[in-house]
Amino acid sequence: MAPRSVKIVEVGPRDGLQNIKNIVPTHTKIELIRRLAKTGLSVIESTSFVSPKWVPQLADGPQVLTGLQAIISTSDTISFPVLVPNVKGLELACHNGAKEIAVFVSASEGFSRKNINCSVEESLVRVQAVATKARILGVKIRGYVSCIFADPYDGPTKPSQVIKVTQALLQAGCYEVSLGDTTGVGTVAEVELLLNEMLKVVPADKLAGHFHDTYGQAIANVIKSYDMGLRTFDSSVAGLGGCPFAKGAKGNLATEDLVYTMEKLGIQTGVNLGQVVAIGSWISQELGIPNSSRAGAALAVHLPSPKVLETGKNSKRAWKMLESSPGYSVYQSGANVKVLLTNEKSGNALTSSMVEAITRLFKHFSTDDSVFRIILTGKGKYFCTGMDLKSAGTPEEQFSGLRGLFHTIDTCPKTTIAAINGPCLGGGVGLAFVCDIRLATSGATFKLTEVRLGLSPATISKYIVREWGFGFARSAILTARNVSSSELEGLKIVHQVAASQEDLEVKLDDMLDEMRFVAPGASSLSKSLLGAAWTDAGGESQAKTIENVFKRMMAQDSESTFARKEFRRGVKGVDWEALLKQPKSKL
Repeated sequence: MAPRSVKIVEVGPRDGLQNIKNIVPTHTKIELIRRLAKTGLSVIESTSFVSPKWVPQLADGPQVLTGLQAIISTSDTISFPVLVPNVKGLELACHNGAKEIAVFVSASEGFSRKNINCSVEESLVRVQAVATKARILGVKIRGYVSCIFADPYDGPTKPSQVIKVTQALLQAGCYEVSLGDTTGVGTVAEVELLLNEMLKVVPADKLAGHFHDTYGQAIANVIKSYDMGLRTFDSSVAGLGGCPFAKGAKGNLATEDLVYTMEKLGIQTGVNLGQVVAIGSWISQELGIPNSSRAGAALAVHLPSPKVLETGKNSKRAWKMLESSPGYSVYQSGANVKVLLTNEKSGNALTSSMVEAITRLFKHFSTDDSVFRIILTGKGKYFCTGMDLKSAGTPEEQFSGLRGLFHTIDTCPKTTIAAINGPCLGGGVGLAFVCDIRLATSGATFKLTEVRLGLSPATISKYIVREWGFGFARSAILTARNVSSSELEGLKIVHQVAASQEDLEVKLDDMLDEMRFVAPGASSLSKSLLGAAWTDAGGESQAKTIENVFKRMMAQDSESTFARKEFRRGVKGVDWEALLKQPKSKL
């Protein structure tokens, strides 16, 4: 006998976020989807291509899809549908990599005219046009029917109208239709009444339940629908998405509540409840809103405390873990973020997935105002032994990935620090020297091994020559010899050499303490000046950069304006990290 199971369609990133007033950063949306993709969910509705005029929260749909392409293009177990209103939206979605779409209609006239400014019949004509185009493009279609029990403008919805619209969507080519209790007024009795009629003409495996929890009835309605044959249900992590028709009321059924209930009933979901609970807690904190999941809020109390990076006995800084995956971990301490390479068995060699992840992390933290500095370091004997030649992808793809990683680090507006814990080989040398500042242990060596393998340091040469100087770099590249950290310290290429890995941690701590008094905005502007001096010394681009930097640093709301006021008050140094924790009005 086959085990009992259900499929969960996660709608938090789209339906859950779309009604949130404050615009959620694109990188947060992408990170939410990335985390959800690791929980066992097979469907994650990612965004919408509805006009930004009507749904400004999801105006970044193209950017979200672009940021997810690495997952979308490689995953054959997870689908990432996006909502589209018409053919134009479909074409835009497909242009940005969508492989599945969702279309929507209302079962009631009032909501249809208020929501999409057309009648139900007109909306079905639009859907048919989208479906025709989607078939040509080879794109799967899922359908939504809203207001299955009641319309906030017209009152109760007749089951016959819901059935009519559902059949029209299936005939248009939707593989499944999600029945939406948009106002959350439905009860078990109404579910039974609708499905008794619906299941006479529509197979249960073509239907899904989308129950809002406005009046606390969602879970009961799911159980009733399951008992009547439905096996697919929509939900939103942390219950994201309040009901727009009932101020302050809960909206979507929380994924945590759904998974918890199914597990208690012995029904398999394939979803890791603990991971979803952790994600629900995280996204609620990110958005600054209460966690609307009852089970999630209760279970979150039992989550383990955030892991802290083990440091040497002389280290005084605690690092809270933000993320951990094969090959790397990410930690934060105040305004500092540390990316730790953990592929120890391979000398911290960079796999394709590590390159993708580290590139993503630097892009993410580049736009995070709470992060001032990013540290790269390694775990174990080596800092980094370059690209893992056994990693997935062709040489051309590996080259492209590495080039993108180094460019992202090089152009990062934050101060980047390489804490070099051990030997570097090939691309690992480039990883160390694309950073702004370097600390190294006395045992760290730097060897450009490419010529011994019949290769050349194509990706990293520009950074090595820039930092080492032409003559020294030429000798090191052509001889492939070991270069010691003391040599590079003597050339002022390495800032400081530590006696051991433990001493390296201490020196890093001391540097970070000193840099509390370095303004983050001024550091970013200074990096742009340095970049212009390297790429266009004496040229027009450098002159424009200098002029722009001067205007920005002298602006009324600039860090310099604040610092000069503090200086006149007798404050000799501004602790910018401490200031970060104070209200914005302080600046």
